[in-house]
Amino acid sequence: MLTKTKTEKQEQLIAFPSLFAKQLAKTPDNLAIVYEDKEYSYSELDALSNTFKNAITLSTNNTNSESDELCNELRNELGDELSNDLSNEWCIGICIDKSPEAIAAMLGILKAGAAFVPLDPEYPAERIAYMIQDANINTIIIQPKYQKKLEPLIKKKIDNTHSTIHWVDCYQPISENSQHIKQEAKQKIKPSDLAYVMYTSGSTGKPKGVQIEHEALATYCYADIDVYKVAENDRTLQFSTINFDIAIEEIFPPLLTGSCIVIRPSKHTDSLIELSSIINDYQVTAVHIATAYWHEWVDLMVAAKSTIPESLRLMVVTGEKVSTKHYQHWKTLCQQSGKTKNKKVLWCNAYGPTEATVSASAFIPDESFDADNMPIGKPLKRYTAIIVDEHYNDLPSGKTGQLLIGGPALARGYLNRPDLNKDVFVTVNHNGKKQRMYKTGDLARWMPNGDIEFAGRIDHQIKLGSYRIEPGEIEAAINKHELVLESLVSYDEINGKKALIAYIAQGKNTIIIDALSEFLKNSLPAYMVPTRFILLPDFPKTTNGKIDRKALPDPTTSQIANTSNYIAPRNQLEQKLADIWEDVLRIPKVGIHDDFFGLGGSSLLAVGIVSRLITELKLELPVRDFFANPTIASQAKHIHQMLQSENIKSDLHYENITDEDDSQALRDRLPIIKPAFFGSTNAASNNHKLFGIHYQPPLISTSIKTGINTSTNTNTKKHAVLMCHPLGHEYSRSYRNLQQLAILLAQAGFDVFRFDYLGTGNSQGNSEQTTAKQCVEDIQTAANYIQKQSQCEELSIIGIRIGAPLALQAQHKINNIKNLIAWDPVVQGNDYLQLLEKFHHKALTGIRRYRSVRKNVKDNQLFGYAYSKEKYTSLKNVTLDTGYQEDDIKHKHIITSSNYLNKEKNLQQTSNWKYHSTSDDIYWHNADYTESAFSSPEIFNTILQILKSEAG
Repeated sequence: MLTKTKTEKQEQLIAFPSLFAKQLAKTPDNLAIVYEDKEYSYSELDALSNTFKNAITLSTNNTNSESDELCNELRNELGDELSNDLSNEWCIGICIDKSPEAIAAMLGILKAGAAFVPLDPEYPAERIAYMIQDANINTIIIQPKYQKKLEPLIKKKIDNTHSTIHWVDCYQPISENSQHIKQEAKQKIKPSDLAYVMYTSGSTGKPKGVQIEHEALATYCYADIDVYKVAENDRTLQFSTINFDIAIEEIFPPLLTGSCIVIRPSKHTDSLIELSSIINDYQVTAVHIATAYWHEWVDLMVAAKSTIPESLRLMVVTGEKVSTKHYQHWKTLCQQSGKTKNKKVLWCNAYGPTEATVSASAFIPDESFDADNMPIGKPLKRYTAIIVDEHYNDLPSGKTGQLLIGGPALARGYLNRPDLNKDVFVTVNHNGKKQRMYKTGDLARWMPNGDIEFAGRIDHQIKLGSYRIEPGEIEAAINKHELVLESLVSYDEINGKKALIAYIAQGKNTIIIDALSEFLKNSLPAYMVPTRFILLPDFPKTTNGKIDRKALPDPTTSQIANTSNYIAPRNQLEQKLADIWEDVLRIPKVGIHDDFFGLGGSSLLAVGIVSRLITELKLELPVRDFFANPTIASQAKHIHQMLQSENIKSDLHYENITDEDDSQALRDRLPIIKPAFFGSTNAASNNHKLFGIHYQPPLISTSIKTGINTSTNTNTKKHAVLMCHPLGHEYSRSYRNLQQLAILLAQAGFDVFRFDYLGTGNSQGNSEQTTAKQCVEDIQTAANYIQKQSQCEELSIIGIRIGAPLALQAQHKINNIKNLIAWDPVVQGNDYLQLLEKFHHKALTGIRRYRSVRKNVKDNQLFGYAYSKEKYTSLKNVTLDTGYQEDDIKHKHIITSSNYLNKEKNLQQTSNWKYHSTSDDIYWHNADYTESAFSSPEIFNTILQILKSEAG
C-alpha cells in the first residue's frame, strides 16, 4: 500500500474542507450558525453542506464535457496564458441572500473541489451575465424567487456559445430522483486550487474576477484568528452581503475555531438602534462592518445616549478612512458601558484589498491614542508590506510611496485578464529575495513605530462606503448613452458630504439628467450610479489632449437627478424633515412626495437621518418605521400620529394636513383624461364608431398649502403620441401597462391617445371583421383624430406586439410621423398565431370537467377570442419587414427584452431599425403568465428617453 508523503499531507491540510473537517471532529455539537429562530450545529452544517456537494458533483459531471469544449475555445482565443485559469477548475455561482444555505453552499462547493462565485441578485442582468460567462459558470445555486426573475433575463444576455446553465434550488439541492448518489473518492484539493472568485469594479468598464486559492484563504483565516483573538466562545455577526469580501472574514475564520456565526435577521426590528438590538438579542461578541456604517452607528448611539452592547468583545472597522472624532466618541461610549481595562472591546482598523483575500494589515490603538489620522497598522501574520518609489526601491520611514503587499494570501490574479495581471502583480527584490507583490495603487508611509499610515490613491480609484469603485467602469456605462460625447466621474465633497459626480460633455445635444440616471440604473449597481451631474458642451483639455481636471466646474454647481415633480413642505415638521433629508442625501431640494430610495437613499443613510431626528428633533423613529414611510409626507404624518398616541407635545407644528390634501396633491399631477368616440372608415360599418382615450398634460392648480402656482400645461412639446394595441388576449394583458405608460408620457408634456380597433374593447362592430387591413385603417383614422385634437406639429407612434407591424403598414397615409417605436414587436404574424394556439391548447387540455380532461376542439377561436378564416389569414401574413426600402418616418426604434428578433436581425440593415435592449421582460411567451403583462419601468424610461431626446 502506498503511503502519502509528508508534503502531500501538508497540502491537504491547507484545503479549507480539510481544515473544517479537523474542527468538526473537535466540536461536532457546537453551534455553528444561528439565523433568526434556526440553529445549526457543526455536524448539522456539515450534513447540509454535503447535500450541496452532492448536487454540485451531479451537475459538474453533466457539464464537464460542455465546459471542456468552451475552455478549449477560450484557450484558442486568448492563448496559453489562460491555461492556469481554466485547468480542471469549475466555478459555481451562488445567488442567495444571507442565510445558512448560503454558508452551506460555499462549504459544499469547496468540498466538491469547485470554486464559488457570489452573484448579487440586485445587480443588473447584463452584469450578472458577464460574470457568468467570464467565470464559465454552468451551475448556479439559487433561491427560487431569484431564479424566476433571473433565468429568462440571463438567457437573453448570454451568448449562444455558452452552455446551458443548471439551476440548483438552495432549499432542495438534491432532487427526489437523485437520492442514491455514488460515493466518489475523496476530493484531492491542492493549495493552488481555486477556492472562490470575488468580482470587483473594473476600470475597463467590466467587473474583474479576483481568484483566491485555498492556500490564500487558509493563510488569511489563521492571520485573522491570530490578530483578532477569535476563540471557541465567540459569536460573530454575519452582517455583510456574501458578494463582498467582508463576508469571508465573517464566515470562514469562525468555522476553524468552533465558534458560532450569527446571521443578520432578514427583517428590520422595532428597536431604534437596530445593530445594537441584534447584538444584544443574539449575544454577539464580534462585529466586522464597513467604516461608513460604523460612523453612523456611533452617531446613533451618541444621539440616543445609548451605550455599547455588553456582549461585544471585538469591533473591526474596514473599507475606508476612519474618522478619529468618531473613534473618540467610541472610547467615551466604552467608558459609559463600563468596558474598562479589565473588560474592554478590542477595536481594530483593518485595511486590505480583495487581491489580498480580505485584510492585509490592522491597527489596534492603545489607550493613549489621540492622533488626527488613523493608521492602517502592521501587516498580518505571514503578510508582507513594503513602500516603494516608482523604481520599486524601498523608502525609509516618513517618505510617501506606493504600498505593495505580498505573502501566500495574495490572489492568483484576475480571471482572464493576463495583461492586467502583469501590471499589478509584480516580482520585486526585497531583503535580498525576489517576492511576488501586489501593487495596491495606494499611497502610504512608514511611521516611526512600524505602523503604516494611508496617504490616498495614486490613481483616481474611489472608495465609497464598503465598495472600491473604478470610475472608468461608470464612465464606460455613461458613454454608452447615445447623446454623451465624453464623461468623467469623480468623488467630491459638497457641504461636508461626499458624492459621486459625473461630468458630461454633451456637445450640442440636450441631455435630461433624470433620464440619464435611469439609463445608468439599468447597467450599474445602485451604489455606482452618480448622484450629481454637471453638463458641459465639451471638456477643457491640457496641451497634451487630456482632460484638465483643475479647469472643470466646481462640484457645488452640480445638479441632482430627480424624476418627480417638486412639492414644497406644507408645515414646520415637513420643512424640518426636508432640511435633514437634503443635508444627509446631499440634495439641494427634496419634495414631500419624493421617495427616499428613489433619491439615492440607502439603509446606511436612513440610519443617518434617524440619528439626526434624535439629535435635532428629540424624536425616536425606529429604522423599520422609516422604511415603511419613505416620503416626507408619509413620514411626517407617521411622526405626528406617533406623538399624539404617546401624548408628547412638540414645538413643531404639523397643522391640519389630511389624507384629502395628500390625495389632491397627487391628483394635481395626473393628466386630464378624456374619452372619445370617432367614426370608423370601414365602408360596411359606417355607423360604427371607435373608442379612444385622450391623455392631456396635467393642469397644475393653485394651492395655498403647497404653494404651487397655476400653470396651463397644454401639449408643452407640440408632440402627440399614438398607441397601437395588440389584439386578442394580449390586448387584455397589456392594458394596464399601456395605461401607466400613457400617464407617464402625458406628465412629461405629450398628448397621448389610445384607441380600440373595430370590434375590440369599447369600439363598436363585429370582432370577426377586425382583419389586418381594417386595423391599419383604424390606426390611420386614430392618427388623424389625435392630430386634429392636439394641434400637434409631430406625431410618434408606439406599436406593441402585433400593433407594431400594423402601424408600420399604416404609416404611408399618416403625416408628420417622427418616431415609430415597436415594443416587443411581432416580426412574423404566423409565429404570433402559433403562440396563441399553444396557449389555447394548454388552457383547454388543462381544465378538468367532471371526471375527464376537456379535449382540444377545432373551432374559430384562439384563447377566448373569435378568429374567422379571413381574419386568421390576414394576421398570418403580417410582417414587420414590409419590403419598403424608404418611408417617411424619421426614426424607427425596436425595444425588446427578449430573443424574439434574433432570427430577423437583418431588419436592422434593410429597414434602418435602431435596437434598444432592456432587461425588463413582459413574459409574452411564458404560458404561466397569461392573465396580465408585467409593469416595465425600464422600457417606460427607454420610450420616454427616445421621445424626449427627439421631441420638437
